[in-house]
Amino acid sequence: MKLLLKYSFFLLAVGMLSQTVKAQEWDYLDKLPFEESNAYLKKAAFVEDISYTTYDLYFQRMEWQVDPSIQHISGAVTSYFKPISVDISSIIFDLDDNMQVDSVLYHNTQIDFTHELDKITVQLPSPITQDSQDSITIWYQGEPSTTGFGAFEANSTPSGNPILWTLSEPYGAMEWWPCKQSLSDKIDSIEVRVTCPIGNKVASNGKLISETTLDDKTTFVWKHHYPITTYLIAIAVTNYSAFSDYLELDDGSQVEILNYVYPEYLETAQNLSAETLEIMRFFNGVIGEYPFADEKYGHAQFGWGGGMEHQTMSFMYNLNFGLVAHEMAHQWFGDCITLGSWHDIWLNEGFATYMTGLTYENLLDGIYWDSWKKQQVTSITAIADGSVYVEDTTSVSRLFSSRLSYAKGGYLLHMLRWELGDDAFFTALQNYYNDPTVKYEYASQQEWVSHLEAAGDTSLTEFFNDWYYGEGYPSYQINYYTDFGDNGNEKMTITQTTSDESVDFFEMHLPLRIWKDGSSKDIRLHQTTNPQTFVLEEKPDSVYFDPDLWLISKNSLVTEVVELTMNEMKIFPNPATIDLTIQPNPREQITDILISDITGKKVAYFENPATNKINIANLPEGIYLIRIEMSRSIYSSRFVIKR
Repeated sequence: MKLLLKYSFFLLAVGMLSQTVKAQEWDYLDKLPFEESNAYLKKAAFVEDISYTTYDLYFQRMEWQVDPSIQHISGAVTSYFKPISVDISSIIFDLDDNMQVDSVLYHNTQIDFTHELDKITVQLPSPITQDSQDSITIWYQGEPSTTGFGAFEANSTPSGNPILWTLSEPYGAMEWWPCKQSLSDKIDSIEVRVTCPIGNKVASNGKLISETTLDDKTTFVWKHHYPITTYLIAIAVTNYSAFSDYLELDDGSQVEILNYVYPEYLETAQNLSAETLEIMRFFNGVIGEYPFADEKYGHAQFGWGGGMEHQTMSFMYNLNFGLVAHEMAHQWFGDCITLGSWHDIWLNEGFATYMTGLTYENLLDGIYWDSWKKQQVTSITAIADGSVYVEDTTSVSRLFSSRLSYAKGGYLLHMLRWELGDDAFFTALQNYYNDPTVKYEYASQQEWVSHLEAAGDTSLTEFFNDWYYGEGYPSYQINYYTDFGDNGNEKMTITQTTSDESVDFFEMHLPLRIWKDGSSKDIRLHQTTNPQTFVLEEKPDSVYFDPDLWLISKNSLVTEVVELTMNEMKIFPNPATIDLTIQPNPREQITDILISDITGKKVAYFENPATNKINIANLPEGIYLIRIEMSRSIYSSRFVIKR
């Protein structure tokens, strides 16, 4: 939803990127919560009416009259429905009290209704029996509330032409039309009829069926024959220029890519259109065929600095690569498969974020993939706490947190790909998309997890407890050394600390790259305890932790711990447990010993020790610095305490 331009690189030409602009765009990352929180505070406490589960809303016809220069809408919404569990004697729709309901028609007869507390309650003349079909029409008008950038806005394009646009996610549809604002019932199909002043075009969902001009008004009729959730229904009206491209599918059919853009942006949009085709071709391959292929995919420019994934017609600030990729990805994840609860918004935003990342990995020669990963991890670890799961869905700033719902949600998918492997992960992704219980329906968190577990033949309960419901991230201290107390075996000890107390240990497979004699080898270690020691095949020249950025972590440190042997001086055992023995050159005398932790803080001091064995039982596990002052020289090194 509503992706700020932070995710969109300003391309100077196809495949070329201005580094200055890239930095500016990524600066938007921290602004997302503020920008999005201002939009829907009025409706943040919206609660879906319990009666919505008793009837199926299977078709709606919207007939609207608008003028893009006026903050006003009038018209009628006809809703076709059938009771699915019980007979019903009343029906409820959501509509802001700021709007005026003129009448409610039932079988062409006006019937009684109430409009209060943002709800229209209609008492039916007689009960409607279960599974029977009926309809009702609500005539209304008014000036929708202005909420910053959201639900219904009439303002101007950059060149000064009037423009009207809507953006209803998450709770804004009821601000401008009477609807069933629901995450339990998708409308099976819709028809949108918009009449506006001549010279304008209307963008909306589905296919444009007709365009009829009478006197100084033009009526546009759009029809969409796929299930759609309320917040994805939208209109945009201005003096658009239109053009289409077509993506040919494997079966010889074509997907229309329809673009409604400002006249002054037309040439730029046409120059960028090849990128849109390439992105859709990639998504078709990695996920499955575009879910609305027989209708269209479209873009309509609008007056907010980002994008919104309205079904089959994303509203866009511009057509820059990252923004196009994010909003198009939502057509699969967010539109075709829609989150069943705002608690699980990562099923929309995390997926679209990661699919955008995959375009950086696989398109544009992959040159921005590492930069994208670094930017995500930097954002996620900027604050020590925060879960992907949204506990309080009335907090819109939290709901659309760029750090948690977008970046961390997206990177959870990246880490699941690492945990399961490419084959299992992408099999799960495709199976999830093609699952008939969620395709064109609502999905729960568990339905996605079930596909992951089936494809990977594993349980992910602990992973999601830690990474989805838990907060924070791990930091790793990785020490590799020769263990002379164990026949000189080469070993590695990994110690983990967590940034938030909600998770005491993240069980993960850890990626490391070992260099030896100018060649590298990637290894994968499964940390199941903390700390944990692994035996290596050979002594490394150097070790790098997570060089390809598979994991969310921060301040991780790799250290080679060397048994001190300088001028016949030794410190052993290393790692140590209770005592540490110092064997100096026999011609020298130890005068004092200083032990510090890895930060340099003094933790122990021994002056003129009577014995070469010092007790370290009171020190916790970890890496320490030791400074040994002798009668004629000073020696410094590191050692490890492990128990």
